[in-house]
Amino acid sequence: MTDAKQLLLNDHGKTRNRRPISGVFGPIGSGARAAIMTDYFLCGWRVHSELNLPELAPWSGDDRQPDVVIRLGEVPERLDDLVEDSPFQQIDRRGNCMLRIEKVAAYLVTGPHQVIVAPRPGVGEAEIRVFLLSSVFGYLCHLRGLFPLHGSCVAIGGKAVAFCGPSGAGKSTTAVQLALRGHRLLADDVCVIDAHAQAGPQVLPAFPRLKLWEDTLAAFNISREGLDRNRFGQDKYHYRPIESFLAAPVPLGGVFLLRRAGPDAPEESVQLSRPAEKIAALSEEMFRPREGAALGKTPSLLAAQGLVAGSTPIWRLTRRFDLADMDRWLRQIETLIES
Repeated sequence: MTDAKQLLLNDHGKTRNRRPISGVFGPIGSGARAAIMTDYFLCGWRVHSELNLPELAPWSGDDRQPDVVIRLGEVPERLDDLVEDSPFQQIDRRGNCMLRIEKVAAYLVTGPHQVIVAPRPGVGEAEIRVFLLSSVFGYLCHLRGLFPLHGSCVAIGGKAVAFCGPSGAGKSTTAVQLALRGHRLLADDVCVIDAHAQAGPQVLPAFPRLKLWEDTLAAFNISREGLDRNRFGQDKYHYRPIESFLAAPVPLGGVFLLRRAGPDAPEESVQLSRPAEKIAALSEEMFRPREGAALGKTPSLLAAQGLVAGSTPIWRLTRRFDLADMDRWLRQIETLIES
């Protein structure tokens, strides 16, 4: 067994739903030891994983076959018949996706049901999960015909509310403040929407984790002791308010496009987007749109945008990023959604 595999196959007795399997998905690594798999919840999927994934809630549903299997194994250097080829990722015409992150891991997504991870020697578990639960997660969403937004999401009054915007706009900060006010957390970084749900677009809850900078943790009196860093040397941490997580689909009730007011931005305001603006806004905030196009999902993504735009209010919220004044904006968000 490789050192990287041994690093990841640890603490077996401390994780719920771990079970040994052997011979189902083929040999893993160089040793003869059976893989120890754990069942997790992700967007309602049963995820069967050889990697420890503490960001995800344990699976507590039925005993159906896994929807997604994540295992350790070898990843090829190149795929064939490529439609997307860059230094970091490759996508072929069969729908296989490969992501390579130097000094972290290589990831191979072989359709919507399986992910193979090849860690680099000596890499920490947390750093491997950063890309698994972002870019690789995005591949799975597109392959499964879902519409992913780059944003955080909470449930307010029985409605899912997504917060999107550029890096530093305050998506996770807004979500954690609403969670501290008693609202339920649905997603961070990737907000997954089933636009074709029978009762209208709904958000599929992802996992109870928020990526927060050190100064944000300090502002809310959250200790960073025991929290994983997002990346080595980065002062951003993974905060897991498990008690705030809602593991059930929630109807989409609104989207807020966050912007910071400043010298080059308008004054503070909340503006309801006109119907003609909604499609462009949703396209701009889509998670991994290039990958979705490479996988041939452009028609279904356009259809999803139309369904969301036709049923969901979208506001442009421009405010100064002052944590001391955030209560005013949070009350306004609550009022808009609850009304």
